[in-house]
Amino acid sequence: MGYYDLNKLENTGDDKTALEKKHVPYIQAPDQVKKGETFEVTVTFGKEIDHPMEPGHYIQYFDLYAEYSSLARVTFTPHMKAEATLQVKLEESAKLRVYAFCNLHDHWEGYVEVEVVE
Repeated sequence: MGYYDLNKLENTGDDKTALEKKHVPYIQAPDQVKKGETFEVTVTFGKEIDHPMEPGHYIQYFDLYAEYSSLARVTFTPHMKAEATLQVKLEESAKLRVYAFCNLHDHWEGYVEVEVVE
C-alpha cells in the first residue's frame, strides 16, 4: 500500500479485520436534519476495539467533509482520547466523510449519509 492510499471498510459483517475495527472512523450523526439547523456529529475510533493512543501509535488527526467540502480538522496528541463532537449545519443532503490518519497505519475513511429536509 502506498503512502497516499486510502483504507476503507472492506468487511461489513463479523469478518472485519482488527485493523478495520480500530481504524475506520465511527461517525454518529442523525439520519435526517432540518436545513440550516445545527446538529451534533461525534467521531470516534475503535468502536469494537479501542485504538491505542500512545507515542508510538495514535490517531494524529481527522478531517470532516460534507461530500468534498471541508468542515473541520481535529488534531490529537498521543495522550488524548481520539474522539470529538462537532456542531454542524447542512444546507442540502450530503455524505459526511471523515478522513483520518494513524501514524502507523496511514489514512482511513468512514462516512454516513445525512438527509436534509425543509
